Amino acid sequence: VSIGALNDLVDVERDRVVQPAKPIPAGIVSVRLAAVVVIVGALVGLLVSAWFGWPVLIVGLVGLGCGYAYDLAARRAGLGWLMFAIALPTLLVWAWLAAAGTLPPGWEWLLPLAALAGSALHLGNSMADADADRRSGAVSLATRLGPRRARATLVVLHLLIWALAVLGLALLGSASVEAWSVLLVAMALSLAGVVLSIAPRTAASTVGWMLSAAALAVLAVVWAAAVAGA
Repeated sequence: VSIGALNDLVDVERDRVVQPAKPIPAGIVSVRLAAVVVIVGALVGLLVSAWFGWPVLIVGLVGLGCGYAYDLAARRAGLGWLMFAIALPTLLVWAWLAAAGTLPPGWEWLLPLAALAGSALHLGNSMADADADRRSGAVSLATRLGPRRARATLVVLHLLIWALAVLGLALLGSASVEAWSVLLVAMALSLAGVVLSIAPRTAASTVGWMLSAAALAVLAVVWAAAVAGA
């Protein structure tokens, strides 16, 4: 919540031009209230982290730092993908340390997989926003790469994600037939998402990003089921 509110604060002038329906430009939320949300959200999140001990608090600070770095500087330097690549594995480590006091089972495969997924999600999102970014003069990974290289990079990232997922689940050795069937559904969703993401129309790219995110969420459920089976 804190990271998202700061993002809207930083982007408020850009949003007045390209996304006037967002809460602050539309007058639904004031700048002052958004600033309060940034501070209160961070404090509550860090207090929750501290409740589970110093290791969880430190990981929580890393995640919060990634989000703030993304909002304030990294995305404008074309490094938003790096923040996502760090933040998504950090989120998984945070949850498992808090709940079980350990790293996630199969972390050797899961954390690199999450890093790739974070980069792919960021790239897909920046491709959906590329037209608005060009109009406002904003820099993103998609605008830096250009349409052709952005599409090629997105395809490669998704191929790596699913290759790593299949290999990791096979080595875990506890995924059921049903889990593999659901994984195939997730792969089909991902394929549809990539196809739509590389389409020239902004609306199609947005739907493509949503499908890709849904596919990764299904993959997370399959992985959790395999871990439970183990």
